[in-house]
Amino acid sequence: MSGAILEMRRIAKHFGGVTAVNGATLAVGTGQIVGLIGPNGSGKSTMVNLVSGEFLPDEGEISFNSEVVTHLPSYRRARLGMARSFQLLRLFSSLSVEDNLVLANHMRMKAGFVDSVLSRKNARLEEATARTRARELLSWFDLQEFASQPVAALSIGQQRMVEIARGMMSQPSLFVLDEPAAGLSPPNVDRLIDLVRRLRDEFGISILLVEHVMRVVRDLCDHVVVLDAGQKIAEGRPEDVVNDPVVIEAYIGSGWKRRAQA
Repeated sequence: MSGAILEMRRIAKHFGGVTAVNGATLAVGTGQIVGLIGPNGSGKSTMVNLVSGEFLPDEGEISFNSEVVTHLPSYRRARLGMARSFQLLRLFSSLSVEDNLVLANHMRMKAGFVDSVLSRKNARLEEATARTRARELLSWFDLQEFASQPVAALSIGQQRMVEIARGMMSQPSLFVLDEPAAGLSPPNVDRLIDLVRRLRDEFGISILLVEHVMRVVRDLCDHVVVLDAGQKIAEGRPEDVVNDPVVIEAYIGSGWKRRAQA
């Protein structure tokens, strides 16, 4: 794909005798929002973990920013400009909202552990810079009033925003969002849609979106890839995918089209 920031070519992943992903391909163009959908057990979670480096593929190749990253671990991919959120929140609930963001910046700090422990000047400067950026992001996400509160005191919707803000600390070029609408009320889903669109439009971030809430996929995505049993069975514009009889009849069920258009 010309201009792709992420390309996954003929990817396969096996767990014992189970093939979770079987020869799948996927591409995210620069500045695109690409949706990845499918039923439970379709291989979406495995694909996301292969993108981020949580899992390594048994076959195929993954390129990110024109660099082959197939066998790079997740922290190396993060340093190259990849961020992700998780379906199950992975925040430090006892820490403040601001500290959750600052902690995410530590892997990019040049100051070493000893510098931080001894509070040397270079470590203090980096810490101050990280806190300034954290406060700017919290303001952008309308979370500034919660900066000093523990994350556990926030609602699920607010915690979702904190997790995305934390991912933004690394200034990613690709953000993988794993079911960000899970557990959100309809008004918060609306807010999420607006926020993700702004991430692309204002920050120029390319986004791979894994989501069950079809309103989010329909309203946000430029392109959608559909998985079933680890294989890609369809792709295209959201409206075309929703109306694809293979997608509807093969695995999602005849009632899905009505839900997707609601």
